[in-house]
Amino acid sequence: MKTALQQAFARLEELHPSLFDIHTEKGRTFVNEFSKFLKVEREQIIEFANNFAESDAIYCSGECAIIKDAEQYYNETFKSE
Repeated sequence: MKTALQQAFARLEELHPSLFDIHTEKGRTFVNEFSKFLKVEREQIIEFANNFAESDAIYCSGECAIIKDAEQYYNETFKSE
């Protein structure tokens, strides 16, 4: 599963691959400027998950999941493909 922001960047890369070419000044500038938003999103998701105690549950796709390690939750749930 990808986050909405990851999906947006994947689609943007399909439509405008030159923006992601780190061998050009334009590409490096774009990647450096906008990668910080992916980091912010990651931090927000981890912070959200950390706000749940072990006894609390999050319901996804009708299944109950208990979050014990927020960073692990993020890494396993929102892998970049």
